[in-house]
Amino acid sequence: MSNNRRPTTRRRLLAGAGSIGVLGAAGCLDDGEPGESTDDSSDEDDEQTDDPDDGEFDDDLVDDPVDDADHEVDVSELLVYDRDGEQVANSHAGHWHYETETGGLPAIEPGSAIELEAVFTKDGEELPLGEDEPYRLSVELADGDDEIVDIDADPATVSISGEQAGETATVFELLEDGDGIWEAPPIDTFVKE
Repeated sequence: MSNNRRPTTRRRLLAGAGSIGVLGAAGCLDDGEPGESTDDSSDEDDEQTDDPDDGEFDDDLVDDPVDDADHEVDVSELLVYDRDGEQVANSHAGHWHYETETGGLPAIEPGSAIELEAVFTKDGEELPLGEDEPYRLSVELADGDDEIVDIDADPATVSISGEQAGETATVFELLEDGDGIWEAPPIDTFVKE
């Protein structure tokens, strides 16, 4: 896979940062819409205390014990794009939002692959991913079922190949100097005929 960055990265980053403000103002409430995460945590954990009039999302104000306790760096959001530059999912404050009907990553056919780009942001700034950068992407299986998909990740992108029909879950992780410093919750990954 190529590590070439598309020239629209800044535009996508700004769009993603704008979505943080909108989602923050909205409180990321689960309204039962198709394609959105069904977070199993209680509504008490989702209480938003920032000022909706300021238009900015402050991840530090979200009461999320997973993000607060388990991460060495405060990632505001993980944005996942397909090879056409379309956002397919984003993770923030311990949950996912999906742009797919499957409720996870785009479905893969057996014998084919999807190529995805990851963008991690902190305080509205994109964290640099690459061979010569301090940060890298890692994507692993969440449940260890390696017969369904094959994962090939490089510093900023991942190729997920469908091996056989089924469902599994993958975990996107941010590495710094080879050590895991932030991890998104598992996201469903489907191989469908």
